[in-house]
Amino acid sequence: MAEAAQESLQDRDGQVETSHHPRTDPQRGDEWYYGIPPLKAPHWIWSIWLYFWVGGIGAGAHLVSTVAQLLGYEDKALFRAAHYTVLASMIISPILLIWDLGRPERFLNMLRVLKLRSPMSLGSWALFVFGSLGGLVATSQTAHDGLLGRGFLPRLVKALIPERLLSVLALPFALFVGAYGGVLIAATSVPMWARNWFLMGPTFLASAVSTGLSWLSLVLHLGEWGKERTHEALQRAERLVLLVETGLVAGSLVKMGRWGKPLRTKKLAPLFFGGSVLGGILAPLALLFVGKETRGKSILTSTLVLLGGLALRYVMVEGGKMSAHDPEAYFSFAKGENVPAGGRDLGTNPPPSQED
Repeated sequence: MAEAAQESLQDRDGQVETSHHPRTDPQRGDEWYYGIPPLKAPHWIWSIWLYFWVGGIGAGAHLVSTVAQLLGYEDKALFRAAHYTVLASMIISPILLIWDLGRPERFLNMLRVLKLRSPMSLGSWALFVFGSLGGLVATSQTAHDGLLGRGFLPRLVKALIPERLLSVLALPFALFVGAYGGVLIAATSVPMWARNWFLMGPTFLASAVSTGLSWLSLVLHLGEWGKERTHEALQRAERLVLLVETGLVAGSLVKMGRWGKPLRTKKLAPLFFGGSVLGGILAPLALLFVGKETRGKSILTSTLVLLGGLALRYVMVEGGKMSAHDPEAYFSFAKGENVPAGGRDLGTNPPPSQED
């Protein structure tokens, strides 16, 4: 029996096979980590990047309405749109998260203990607190809009819910929810994400604010609501935030360096550079800075920013998955080295672990 086992370890050339994995095959002819990625890529489905996007819109909308309140704006249409946007986003976001987790109790389990060193735990609690406070603010809004009737209940709601105070208290949690996608993926060993750990959170937050601004602008223009002063303020804020986002995206590309190779592959490059950078940032900036502002132009600008923000989250998540499947990128990142200039092109010649 022992002799048979020993013979089974010999290949046709008389060399000993040391495989403990069916894919560890000396006949593969590659120089990779036995063709097996050293990292386990996240098994996130479409609902995760959509969850980052929806949550970011809600966070951005809340930031805009709270700052507007503190600055003395009195546009009821703006506050109404922002409050209901937060409510809707905080209903949809947990559903998308649970869709990925598979079972509702998994989300509830993350709320059993607050772990200050766990981005996922902090993100779950931020979502819960922000959603709860935002829900109370939205409830007060329904009372002011007469949706709860005209009896004792709406008067009680107005008296018991300090809308402005709750909005201010919810603000730090909203900011964390906006940045959460970037904070979460940066706290990993995936080269593309970890290399850009310092700018990933701010980039997601800037995108959350820009999409929140664009969503409010889109809603107000479609409904033909809001004061002229409000529309002008939203446009100025959109210009500023998009300029900041441009700098953060450019800085992220520089910081990621060669570890950002997945963003330049045939799969993701058109969506990242064409959809997110050009369509979602540069084109809206041009529309905001050039020519007279019209309702149709504003609707187009807002739509481009929203789609660009969605594209950004998709390529960042999918790019990280590709980076996790690149053994050479991982080992060079772990050693603090640059990927060799002759490194494998993920788009045209992926590692065996990525070939289907």
